[in-house]
Amino acid sequence: MKFLKYITLCAAALTLGSCADDFLDKEPSEYASEDQIKEVIERDPSAIQAYITGYYKNLFSPEAQQSHDDFGLKAFELATDLMGDDMAYLTQHFFVYDYMLDNRGSNYRRPTTCWQELYAVISGANEVITNLIGLAEDGDETVETMLGQSYTIRAYCYFWLINLYQQPYQWNQGKPGIPIYTETETRLERVPVKEVYDQILSDIDKGYNYLKGKGISSKAELNEYAAAAIYANILSFVNDYPDQWNKVAEYAQIAIQGGTLMNEDELLSGFNDINLSEVLWGADINSETNTFYASFMSNMDPFGPGYGGALGNYKMIASDLYDKIADNDIRKKWFGIDVDESNSHYNVRQYIQCKFVDVGSLGTGDTFCSDYIYLRTGEMYFVAAEALYRAGKTAEAKTMLETIMQTRVPGYTCSKSGDALLEEIEIQKRIEMWGEGRRLFDMKRRNEDLDRTHATNHSATTPKSVPAGDKLFIYQIPDKELNANSAITEQND
Repeated sequence: MKFLKYITLCAAALTLGSCADDFLDKEPSEYASEDQIKEVIERDPSAIQAYITGYYKNLFSPEAQQSHDDFGLKAFELATDLMGDDMAYLTQHFFVYDYMLDNRGSNYRRPTTCWQELYAVISGANEVITNLIGLAEDGDETVETMLGQSYTIRAYCYFWLINLYQQPYQWNQGKPGIPIYTETETRLERVPVKEVYDQILSDIDKGYNYLKGKGISSKAELNEYAAAAIYANILSFVNDYPDQWNKVAEYAQIAIQGGTLMNEDELLSGFNDINLSEVLWGADINSETNTFYASFMSNMDPFGPGYGGALGNYKMIASDLYDKIADNDIRKKWFGIDVDESNSHYNVRQYIQCKFVDVGSLGTGDTFCSDYIYLRTGEMYFVAAEALYRAGKTAEAKTMLETIMQTRVPGYTCSKSGDALLEEIEIQKRIEMWGEGRRLFDMKRRNEDLDRTHATNHSATTPKSVPAGDKLFIYQIPDKELNANSAITEQND
């Protein structure tokens, strides 16, 4: 995996101060020995910050960026949502092949960039862990915070990778997974799925415990609540984890403490600011760090000058899910815009999304300078509700559901029980998290078929029914990796 190695060159800048804007330069003009680097870090552990700055930036402005549908984690979230049943798309432009379930080939851009960018973040995290782990025993809060963020982000990247390039844990534990790179070992082969999850669980546990009690105020950095949210989502996949659902509920409820539920004004503000009260973690983007047309809002905002607006590549909620939103649900206002009768989307205009609106369109900031939201407490209420239900705590599950829904639907109560209650939790989560990259992974862990047959606004040419576990839901290992790594001997079908 030679393309990962460039990040280690940034270490040279540690002896010079900060890497600043050139922390991803592939050919720096100065070099430092490992002993010099170690000496600097032991004297001032914060000198390692360049790597942390680097891996956070790689999640929204990837060094390996190849096109305008490639903008890091939010691009992966959008691509996987389009692979599910809740997002409809009628145009032939960026992300259409994801929607067509035809963007998985080993020589295609999506599998290649996902692989490169997530492993690049892992490489940066490995450098931090390698250089700081020996200092952690001193109890230095700065060291523990940086280690906590690095273990957590490594866990999250491996979690994304294993679910993009292989089928779900529960039914595929022995199948070939992905290579693992840590501070202590390099496993070039396709490590079995269970062993990959063992690493993920080890990392997220260390990450959460290092971050616990640190009180990180910046939402652009991982904190204990974001780590708890990641922990809950990971455990949702691990069916043989001891007391699985009680543990999922426990971490989801910890994550909930990291924010307060949004009011109507916030819910309708465009999902463009990490300072929103529910946000646990995101990217703080400004005119110096934005990626212009190669950005989430360029592809989503129906009012802006980008692909999702001026070029008319509208993203829509599937009509059958829209029909499940109560008329007095604030979230119904996330959908529907006025378009001219001559517009090809005129007959489906009520489904066009306006949940995500750029600060430039709202006049509250520069165009395409909206922040990215990765994790928020709203999701965790539904994660906790599902977990409590599956743990046999029906009353608590219902209370959790009603707590969040009463901020979405005034006076909401739920009288359902049994399977109907679980279905209500799942449907409301699908509405809540529309466009935030959760649907495909939920489908995979629940072994649900893809069913687009009940919506009227899906493209006529897109696959309508695909069984759970189909190869169309996973990417092939990229050709670039196969050519560079002879230890991988088995490709996905």
